[in-house]
Amino acid sequence: MFWDVAIGGRIGKSHKRASKGNDEAYMEGLLFIIKSWALASVGLWLYRRFFERVSKSVPEFEAWSRTDPLLAALRGKEAALAGVEAALLARLGKRSCLVATLGGWPWPYYALGVRLVRRASVLELRVTGAELLRAHGSPPPSLIDTLRELLSQHAVEGVIEETWLCPGAFYGKHGPEHAKGGWLLEPPAMAGDEPRPRLVPHAASPDWLPKLLPSGAEC
Repeated sequence: MFWDVAIGGRIGKSHKRASKGNDEAYMEGLLFIIKSWALASVGLWLYRRFFERVSKSVPEFEAWSRTDPLLAALRGKEAALAGVEAALLARLGKRSCLVATLGGWPWPYYALGVRLVRRASVLELRVTGAELLRAHGSPPPSLIDTLRELLSQHAVEGVIEETWLCPGAFYGKHGPEHAKGGWLLEPPAMAGDEPRPRLVPHAASPDWLPKLLPSGAEC
C-alpha cells in the first residue's frame, strides 16, 4: 500500500512537471510566433514606406536616360534667358528631378534627373538619369506644369518665344508617333485658369533646335 501511494505520488508529480513543461513550451512557441509576425509587419511597413516602387523597372528606358538625351528646350531672348534659367533651377530644387506625368508608359513612373544647358538663345533640359518613383512619398514636380509656370511668367514678356518637348514626354490623342518632331507647348491663357496644356505636334523638329534628337523609341 505504501509503495503504491509513493509510486502514485511520483507519477502525479511527473505528470504535473510534464504538463507545466508543455505549457511553457506552448507559451514560448506562441511568443515566437507573435514576435515573428511583429517583425514581419514592421519589415513590410518599412519596405512599403521607403523602398516599394510604383512599377517594374524598364532597363531600355533607364539606359536611354543615361545617354544625355534632350528632354525639352526653350528658345528666347539670349540676354534674358539667364533669368529663366535661374527661375527654373529654383523650381527644380536640390533634387533637380521632374516627372513627365502626361507621357506614355513608362514615362509617368520615373523621376527624371535633369541638368540645364544654355546655348545662345536656347535653354536645354537634358536627362541625366531615370529612377522609378517610390509608391509612397512626394513625387518630383510635373515637367509640363513646371514649364507652364515659366511660360505664364515669361512668355508675356516675350522672353520665351517657343517651348519644345521631346515626343515621348507627351502621349497626346494619337500617341507620340503623331509628333515625331516633338511638341511645341503654347503658353497658358492670360486668365491662368486653362485646365489642360496646349501642345502642337510637329512632324519635324524646329530649325532652332540642336540636331541631337535620340534615335531610340523612348523619345
